[in-house]
Amino acid sequence: MKNRPNIVVSVVALVSILLTSVLNANEAKRQAYFGELHLHTGLSTDAYINGTRKHPDTAYRFAQGDPVMLQDGQFWQLSRTLDFVAITDHAESFGDLPLCLQPDNPAFRLPICKQVRAGNPVASQQLIGRWQITSAQRHAGICGEDGSRCTETEKTTWQTLQESANRMNKPGEFTALIGYEYSPVILSYSGTSKVHRNVIFRGDQVPGQAFSSYDGTIEQLHAWLDETCKEPCRALTIPHNTNASASRIFWPDKNSDGTPWTKEILERRTRLEPLVELYQGKGSSECHPGLGMTDEECGFEQWVPNCSEDNLLGCSTTNDMVRDTLVRGLAVEQKWGINPFQLGFVGSTDSHLGTPGATEENDYRGQLGYPDDSPARRLGLESYYDYEGREEVNMEEGGWGFMGPTKFSPGGLAVAWADDNTREDIWDALARRETYSTSGTRIQVRFFGGFDFDGDAHQRNNFIKQGYRKGVPMGGELAAAADGQSPTFIVAALRDPQNAPLQKLQVIKGWVENGEARSAVYDVACAGGAQPDASTARCPAREASVDLKTCAIDETQGDAQLATTWTDPDFNASESALYYVRVLENPVCRWSTYDARRVGAELPEHVPATIKERAWTSPIWYKP
Repeated sequence: MKNRPNIVVSVVALVSILLTSVLNANEAKRQAYFGELHLHTGLSTDAYINGTRKHPDTAYRFAQGDPVMLQDGQFWQLSRTLDFVAITDHAESFGDLPLCLQPDNPAFRLPICKQVRAGNPVASQQLIGRWQITSAQRHAGICGEDGSRCTETEKTTWQTLQESANRMNKPGEFTALIGYEYSPVILSYSGTSKVHRNVIFRGDQVPGQAFSSYDGTIEQLHAWLDETCKEPCRALTIPHNTNASASRIFWPDKNSDGTPWTKEILERRTRLEPLVELYQGKGSSECHPGLGMTDEECGFEQWVPNCSEDNLLGCSTTNDMVRDTLVRGLAVEQKWGINPFQLGFVGSTDSHLGTPGATEENDYRGQLGYPDDSPARRLGLESYYDYEGREEVNMEEGGWGFMGPTKFSPGGLAVAWADDNTREDIWDALARRETYSTSGTRIQVRFFGGFDFDGDAHQRNNFIKQGYRKGVPMGGELAAAADGQSPTFIVAALRDPQNAPLQKLQVIKGWVENGEARSAVYDVACAGGAQPDASTARCPAREASVDLKTCAIDETQGDAQLATTWTDPDFNASESALYYVRVLENPVCRWSTYDARRVGAELPEHVPATIKERAWTSPIWYKP
């Protein structure tokens, strides 16, 4: 009888070991699913005014391979389908836009509604200008003095979006997630900045309305989700386009309305906001040349300039850059015990054409509609005139000053390592941050961290199973290191067979040392079997060539796959740290080079002729 407790403990331990083994085996079978979490259709005001009339059903079918017709009458079709999509039309458009389009509604005859139907960009400015971050107001003429006409219509439009996703969702084959975009803006004489979020739901149980900037601030959005989205409803929010948010998305010590943080607000944000959209049609938000924690690869697809004393909107600060923000989050956690900036990565397009996943450089058709629907307009060779051709838009540097349309990118993709292609499994992967962003390419990348990996772990056939069993995947947390231990990471990437070979793998580390935010970039695997330089931690310079006349690449340079097991050589067990992987391809022609070839134009001088497509994994955090 005295031995029975030990027997019970042994049985429990055995069951635990077997259960862990089964879970690890299941985790090792996770697949990389490629998707889109940021896309607009004709339900968004800015998309409609620029000519997009697509129903969400059409956009979902495009993602699955069906061709669609664009504003210019040309058909467009994906060369490779997507696994999952969330259509995220602006919630602020759900009321006034439908009312402007209904002949039996009193608003139909208003001048602003006539401008909407005629595609006058002035109407877009007047309506979107009302989405102010702390003082948003519905248009009284359209919505009524009390706003009731719009609030009722908003529910109907939201229902339309839900019904479309439910119709198009095919568990195990194609996932259509229910979502929308919450879209407050900051407007002033010096420019415009965005502090938007995409709201993504796990299933078909969702609130009866979509919370918009008319309803409150970002912090109030999170509180509203906590109150209205209870089990089985689950939701998360994803900030995007942070590179032009005027510091507001990642404002240190302050909420979006300028009030100070509270622990309750930080806790709620940490729980509901596990991801950030690192890359999209408006460029990269990872880091910026000459700004904060930068490096030689940060000049990739930059949309806006650095801010200056006389320009604080429509520009970038260190508070807008994700790398700086991630490291700042380590310091915030030391002070508050909570890290609101513990963010995994996804990418998307933010296209307003209703064409999810159209990210190929050699077949780019624009982002907006009429303003960039031809090579000549995209290259700044042909002016886009506003309503009735009365005023020419500034075409300096390819249009609209510094930020378009030549500065736009086709956008990126969100990749989730999920158990299956279902709403629940895709959403769960997003929530645990087992995700990564690409710049549109379809690289596959694995990233594990732990303390017990062998030095050649990446060469083992079972390295994925070992990664889950002995460590954590991207998005995970490493607990405190034992004496003398340093974290070791397994990194492996497989090229996109339709894009360029891989050039190198990099680990980006961030930490706080004696109160100072620090970062470092390590090349950890080089193409061609080369080794990083011991003093610079960089691969030997070996830039593959691109024929700018034909856009042919040199397939003899670069690798089809790269992998390594890397140990941090500068580890301090007492300091919090984070690590993420950046995978670089060899150069390919940028879309603007393809467009210039099509129309026989000179290459534009204000954007590069070639780019190095890439992927960024969600970080792994070390917490002492």
